Amino acid sequence: MRFFLTGASGFVGAEVLRLAVEAGHEVVAPVRPGSAAPRLAPFAGRFSRVDLDLRDTRGLAQAVASHRPEAVLHLAWAGVANAARFDRTQIADNLDVACALVEAAGAAGAGAFIGLGSQGEYGAGSGMREDVLPEPTSLYGAAKVSALFLTRQLAAQAGMRHAWLRLFSTYGPGDNDGWLIPMLITEMLADRRPRTTLGTQSWDWMHVEDVARGILAAATTPTAAGVFNLGSGRAVRVRDVVERIRDLAAPGMELVFGEVPFRPDQVMHMQADISRLTAATGWAPRIPIEEGLEGTVAWYRRHRT
Repeated sequence: MRFFLTGASGFVGAEVLRLAVEAGHEVVAPVRPGSAAPRLAPFAGRFSRVDLDLRDTRGLAQAVASHRPEAVLHLAWAGVANAARFDRTQIADNLDVACALVEAAGAAGAGAFIGLGSQGEYGAGSGMREDVLPEPTSLYGAAKVSALFLTRQLAAQAGMRHAWLRLFSTYGPGDNDGWLIPMLITEMLADRRPRTTLGTQSWDWMHVEDVARGILAAATTPTAAGVFNLGSGRAVRVRDVVERIRDLAAPGMELVFGEVPFRPDQVMHMQADISRLTAATGWAPRIPIEEGLEGTVAWYRRHRT
């Protein structure tokens, strides 16, 4: 298939690109002008890079029209970091881009639009099923919900299949530094004890390779339409993850839990019901977190600077 893939220089996007080109798909990826995009270096010559700021909606429409993709995979999003989740740029830098992209896809004759949502759309409640009413507690989650409804309506008007994947927690080699698992690994490999919460919350983590496989499964399954949870389907206590990483990266390190308070909107139980995506595409996660953490710690150990 021919894909137009936004966000390819990001953690998840680069893994989607890797699996897509290895499977023989043709990929066009817009990258911000001047960006070194180091995650894309291993794939040089295997995909078509377009230097483009996605906020340039005219240039975006031209790029999509010239490449005529069969499916658009929209993974790019400004303001993913926790510090930006209540920033108004969630609206200004994301909603117009998403709408312009789906309109460009329809005008170019694309058959499908695949958007990447977030478990943040659900809010702090425990009923994280696709059929519940979203109750986001951040501007980030609210903007994601808005993008879902806006792009779905525009896709319907253009006669395109629309799939929206609500991503739960992701981890793996080369993750962004600010997230919990890479922070724990880098601190412990440097023989520094990380400061953590009590660790009594349980989260749904999935290895980035399984995430990318799920996105491509939705993109390549002609009947996959609607909202899908994209997670492991398993909730793991944060404390257990911290201790597992300690055993792998710094055996014998004494841990102290509770030095960091919970956020006011802390989600205490995050677990995806993934039955809908599995039924629609046949996809299922393959990498248990125990195995995934072992490989991730080994990667960070090899790449220490």
